[in-house]
Amino acid sequence: MITLRRIAIAVLAIASIGLSSSGHTQSNDSITFQLKSNYQYKVQIAFWSKTRNWVWPGPGRAYDLNDSQVHQIKLNCQSGEKICYGGWVTGNGTLFWGVGADGHQGCTKCCFTCGDGDHTPVINLDN
Repeated sequence: MITLRRIAIAVLAIASIGLSSSGHTQSNDSITFQLKSNYQYKVQIAFWSKTRNWVWPGPGRAYDLNDSQVHQIKLNCQSGEKICYGGWVTGNGTLFWGVGADGHQGCTKCCFTCGDGDHTPVINLDN
């Protein structure tokens, strides 16, 4: 009886170790981008991870900024992940901010690191 009890305890201990080890090196985190469009027409925005193959809100999709209010967009991300915003005039990707409509344009100060803070400063999309 004592032997079976010891075996059961050992099996449970091994199982709990296996369950707690997910194999992930990145922890889940979030960052809230704060954006304000000062442009006269409607603007769209998306976010690209430069650390992995990921885009928010999803491939071929965008968030709409239809007014001049500050919009807060919370992204679930991996701690340490580099995320860049790209904005463009709705229906016209040639006028853009940040990394643009395809996420491939060069930019300065348009990328932030997940986990470095709860939110970004307010990002103004000006004319």
